[in-house]
Amino acid sequence: MALQSLQITAITAMRARDVSRPSPEQQEAADRRPLRDEMPRKEARARDK
Repeated sequence: MALQSLQITAITAMRARDVSRPSPEQQEAADRRPLRDEMPRKEARARDK
């Protein structure tokens, strides 16, 4: 298989880690935003009407 020949080196892993880390501004915005579980669900509200 072609996928088996694909090797992830330490450099690739480090790069992927750095790219996926959010910037301080993004992290701050995410911390202020309520979690998905804490937000009331739209479907539940629509059903009650």
